[in-house]
Amino acid sequence: MDRELSCIIDLINEAYPDLAILDSLDVWLAGKFQPPVAFVQTQEVTERGNTLTSYKVISDAGIVLHHPKKMVGGQEVYEPISTEPLRQLLRRERYSYRGKTDGLFIDIDNSTFRVRSDKKDRTEITFRFEYTMAIPRPQVEKINVFDIEEV
Repeated sequence: MDRELSCIIDLINEAYPDLAILDSLDVWLAGKFQPPVAFVQTQEVTERGNTLTSYKVISDAGIVLHHPKKMVGGQEVYEPISTEPLRQLLRRERYSYRGKTDGLFIDIDNSTFRVRSDKKDRTEITFRFEYTMAIPRPQVEKINVFDIEEV
């Protein structure tokens, strides 16, 4: 699993500790899951140089909260999952988050944070985030013993 996806899954786990998380696009598209569940997906948008030793990655995240059904008056209706726990967590962290699994620190662009709840069976949340990655440096053999020749 990639670091971006792992970090977003950690974010959802913290906001919704009792909610199952799905990250397989094939399973999600086939509808082989039982609500309530959160489908999570990330997509890298761009990479660019940041400093001599790091680069900045910009990615998009998509979260779909699938609402459970409940019986009301003999009829099944969808019970919406509130987006408030996620919003409160992001506000408290000032739209930054450090993943618990691998420690990736992301900055979420709050101007891109969108919630669509026009479908009765789900709520869709999208946002753009960025993080900095170190440029891997090649291992160089260190010299630990010096031979000094005196003339």
